[in-house]
Amino acid sequence: MNYLFIELFKNIKRRPLLISFLMCLIGISSLKSQDRLTRFNGFGHTEYSLVKKDSIDSYFSIGEHDFFVTSNLTKRISFLGEFVFRFNSNSATTFLPSIERSFVRFNYKNNHSLIGGKIHTPVNYWNDVYHHGRVFFPVIERPFAFSYMVPLHTLGLQLQGQNLGALGWGYDLVLGNGIASTDAFQGGFSPSYTAAVHFKPINGMRVGASFYYNKLDRNKSGAHIGHATAPGFDASNSYKGAVDFQLASASFAWFGKRLEILNEYGYNTSRTDSLGAAFNFSNFTYIGYRINDKNVPFILLDYLKIADNDLHVYPNEMLKFALGYRYEFNYLINAKIQAEHLWSQHDNHLIHSHLGTLGLRVQLAYGF
Repeated sequence: MNYLFIELFKNIKRRPLLISFLMCLIGISSLKSQDRLTRFNGFGHTEYSLVKKDSIDSYFSIGEHDFFVTSNLTKRISFLGEFVFRFNSNSATTFLPSIERSFVRFNYKNNHSLIGGKIHTPVNYWNDVYHHGRVFFPVIERPFAFSYMVPLHTLGLQLQGQNLGALGWGYDLVLGNGIASTDAFQGGFSPSYTAAVHFKPINGMRVGASFYYNKLDRNKSGAHIGHATAPGFDASNSYKGAVDFQLASASFAWFGKRLEILNEYGYNTSRTDSLGAAFNFSNFTYIGYRINDKNVPFILLDYLKIADNDLHVYPNEMLKFALGYRYEFNYLINAKIQAEHLWSQHDNHLIHSHLGTLGLRVQLAYGF
């Protein structure tokens, strides 16, 4: 027996691949006792785009790939993690990993929970319900507001209630790091505050509203927000002062047997000492009709207006109209096609530009 162990050890030293194989066996055996507690899922998507602007561009692209983990640690404590790989726009061949969500939930009484970690900021239906798996999106991509106004993530503490009473009431109260923070640090004292409420009057419908507040000591975008800036913007010349950021949101979602409607409205005030208060708003509307279990034609209208005196993300106006079709092979794979027209006007106080774009986009989204 000792001889066998010695020979196995020699083979392991000579063959690194054998080490990996044995580690996999050990991992699989250790999971067997916990497979009723922990669940692993993956999601991804691939797209084709045909875009006509000044010229015609035609290309395939691979999208975000999402590793999704949930685990019931005890009867009352659970964990959720979402880890994403996305293409690095600064490199032709590499992808960047990111932790999109990582939190522990303590269900302390009935449907009331205390949550700690990195969450999706509960400002609207989309951010509450959908994660980075495009297979769950009713359309190909997120509304414009997620790139300019919506604080995507918050790292902090959350009090939450779900499905309370006959109307299915829910609430969220969040205290966490603000827009300018990273996943490890936030300079100064500028916490963010979120309060949200929703109810479900009938099966398939949800109506909600929220308010988000953050006083930035210094204007910048950190790890918890997707805020972009107008094309041509130079970060070295951006506004460096304090910003008083407020966002009020309202959501209406109705996913019935046939008709599907989602409307996301946002009203943002961005106040600076330099130019005063800028009033911005956005509205996204999706309407789909489910012909049967697999076929859903739809339309969408997405509008965003950033005021001329905004110094947080800089002035912008965008409008997109699209006709689309979604074919659902099953709940884990679907194909979407969108014919869309995008009109935009941006202004970074130095460059003024108008842009009209026609496009055809096809997406295959999947989960496993």
